[in-house]
Amino acid sequence: MNDTALGATALKNWCRADDSTGAWTATQPTCSSDGVAQTTYYLSPNGGHTPYKEDWDTLRIDAGYCYKVKFVIDLAPDFTKTYDRRGTSAAYVKASDNADAHVVGQSSSSCP
Repeated sequence: MNDTALGATALKNWCRADDSTGAWTATQPTCSSDGVAQTTYYLSPNGGHTPYKEDWDTLRIDAGYCYKVKFVIDLAPDFTKTYDRRGTSAAYVKASDNADAHVVGQSSSSCP
C-alpha cells in the first residue's frame, strides 16, 4: 500500500530463503516462484496497492530516496522501519505472506 504523494513499486517474488518481514537487499530479485515469473506493479500515489488476494512479496526502495515503511502483520505487533537509499542504489524489502507493507513516507531530501 502506498500512502504517499509519490509512486512506489512492488515486485511479485522474494528470492532469498529464511528472511523475515523488513529484511532487505540491494540485489534486485529476479527469480520465479511456483511457476510465477518476477514482475513489477506500480503503486499509484495516495492509496495505490497491489491487487487484493494476490501474493506480492517485495517493495522497492528507489535509489536516491528515503522511505518510511509500516509493516502490519497478522497475529504480531506492527512495526515501522526507515530505509535510507539517498546517494546509493535501490533496495528491495521483504513483506511476508502474513504482512502488509505501507509506504508512509518518502523523500529524496531527508528521511521522513
